[in-house]
Amino acid sequence: MSTNANALVMKEINVNLVRRTLRAQREATKQQIAEATGLSTVTVATILQKLIEDNIAFDVGFAASMGGRPAQLFQFNEDHSHVLVLFTHEQQGKDMLYVRVANLNGVCIYEVEAALAEINLHTFEPYIDAVLQEYASIRAIVFGLPGVEFGGKILGADYPALLGTDFLAHYQDRYPLPVIVENDVNAACIGYCRRNQIESEAAALYLYFPQKYPPGGGIYINGRLYKGYSHYAGEVASMPLGIDWNDPTLYESSERICEAIAALIQAVSLLLNPRSVILYGTFLTDLHLRDIERRCAARQPVRSIPHLSLAADFTLDYQQGIIEAALALLEPQMPISL
Repeated sequence: MSTNANALVMKEINVNLVRRTLRAQREATKQQIAEATGLSTVTVATILQKLIEDNIAFDVGFAASMGGRPAQLFQFNEDHSHVLVLFTHEQQGKDMLYVRVANLNGVCIYEVEAALAEINLHTFEPYIDAVLQEYASIRAIVFGLPGVEFGGKILGADYPALLGTDFLAHYQDRYPLPVIVENDVNAACIGYCRRNQIESEAAALYLYFPQKYPPGGGIYINGRLYKGYSHYAGEVASMPLGIDWNDPTLYESSERICEAIAALIQAVSLLLNPRSVILYGTFLTDLHLRDIERRCAARQPVRSIPHLSLAADFTLDYQQGIIEAALALLEPQMPISL
């Protein structure tokens, strides 16, 4: 790489560093940003001027003086761009669609929810069209769906009409924006772990038990989601445990469902040895949790038993995770080859 190219790459890296720092701090002075980034105040000042010209930052006056000349205060423009997320999941036996527009700090500024009678390749188009008419600042679209997407195709899904479709190509062709699909439980796993600041090297496993569809799992290791080489990691319903997760009577018996969940936890614990397993199902209570803990203790080595807990709000976890995935699309991916 030439010297000029090196300089351009370093400039872009520094710009992104200042932008991310200001975004994290919301408001900061040049000196505070310089201290956080290790850049000189002259470099920071130059970059901030560029960010102001691009409407990414504002000069909001002066910081409170601690004696001496007050310093200029800069604010990140969280509404410079927005992301659109659309995610589905079962709610009280109905397939629900959640549409959200979020700003660059992950705050939702638009929310719509609708029950869906049918889910096919074109189901989401009217909702996207309506949002894009209102928000020209949308810079990325992310779908949250139960199932497996790989290579742009939906290879496994709770919605038969989507199976085998070129889902990503369809929406990328229709809308000139970055578009990705994230699995529902993977998104909820990210959302829960980020909200609860789980960054341990030890794995965390998020298990979701809808009653209309089979369960799914999300695996979080070392601060990152693990999807596997073809995105099938977490498809726990297919594990050969002899459990018919599609049997509606399974959920009617507390004893049977607790035994089934304990068997599933044992299987994943002996393979992954996670520190924590988070469970969510609308039917699950603290009584179920204690029964599952007792059954795990009776069937597997003590050192392999993870800490079990119940997630309080799957929708909130899901929403947080899907917004995180959308915002990540807007982060420049700079190849560093100096």
